[in-house]
Amino acid sequence: MSFIGKPVIDKYDLETWMAPIWKGPYVYNESVMFVGFKERVTLLYPADRIISVRSFDLKTEYKEGVDYRMVDGGLELIEGTSINPVPEELYYSDNKDFPFTIKVMKDGEETSIYFSEEICKHQVFVTYAHSSGRELFIPADESAKFKNLLGKLNRGEDVTMFFYGDSITFGASATDMLGIDPHTPIWARMFTHYLAKKYGYTVKYVAPDLPSTLGVPAEPLVFGDRGTITYVNPAVGGWRVTDGIEKFDTYIKPFVEKYGCDFILLAFGMNDGGNTPETEKDLQKQLLELVYGLMPDAEVLLLATMVPNNESVNGWYASQHLFEAVFDELADEYTALGKQIAVGRMTTMSLSILETKRFRDYTGNNINHPNDFMSRVYAQVVYATVTGE
Repeated sequence: MSFIGKPVIDKYDLETWMAPIWKGPYVYNESVMFVGFKERVTLLYPADRIISVRSFDLKTEYKEGVDYRMVDGGLELIEGTSINPVPEELYYSDNKDFPFTIKVMKDGEETSIYFSEEICKHQVFVTYAHSSGRELFIPADESAKFKNLLGKLNRGEDVTMFFYGDSITFGASATDMLGIDPHTPIWARMFTHYLAKKYGYTVKYVAPDLPSTLGVPAEPLVFGDRGTITYVNPAVGGWRVTDGIEKFDTYIKPFVEKYGCDFILLAFGMNDGGNTPETEKDLQKQLLELVYGLMPDAEVLLLATMVPNNESVNGWYASQHLFEAVFDELADEYTALGKQIAVGRMTTMSLSILETKRFRDYTGNNINHPNDFMSRVYAQVVYATVTGE
């Protein structure tokens, strides 16, 4: 990753946010969350040197030796710290006012844990240097499957890109969607913006104006005038793949007929945890048949979901981690038919991250949404998969 100028860590910066977490020696604004004052938190890699620890909005910088100390490559709080952890009595609580119940095991017993769509306000963001030999998952180069999209971008031709999925693709829990600092864009926009920046394009947003879809900026985002990326995102929170199938003619077809389509990302699965892998495969195939029936030459990224809270023992963590394998089977089947389709491996990436971090460190709600840090990972994985960079 080469930067134009210096990495920016005290506010949102597209170039810094898109620096791949699998490339060293620096990690920028990685999120962690303390529960109680005595907890030691681990990082993605053992830190050699802490560069900065900041509040969730990046406005407050905490002091090493005053607010925290580095221990064994991780962080501990110091008595009198300005960092506010989540109190244990709040985090482990049977508060019936919570809209959802997430049960985990603590001291051999089931207990409910804290849920909030603004859990990010309890997280801090760490920038550090490391020399770890740890090998984080690296996304595969699938750029050959997107040669038409990339060819048009190289030639300066206009393109249209679709994002169709559940709440994660909708952008749930990204701070820009919540309307709070640092206003990190939802990951689908971040990915699109980075493509536009690389190729000197303008991003034009299409407002779906459909129930439960996210609004879009009124004005285009200009990185250059070589061409236009038309961005269409009719994702809806809570949807299963069955919803994507049933609403396809309303949420996708009219926009394809009006704007065309050079690339479509399909990202259902998080809410399908009750499905067997075989059922999920059949349903995803039904959705793909609709896509190819409408646009036979579409270039498709089938994005496997990050896993939900892996500590949950009451049904949130179910079969989602098994879907990526059947997505591979579907991609192989359609590739054999001459279709351009690849799998984006956020399932594998999230499991790789969970080898050293806890789910609560990077979640936006403690169940199944990414926070700003994990939204960045989504954008990075999709960008690397599509472009090969």
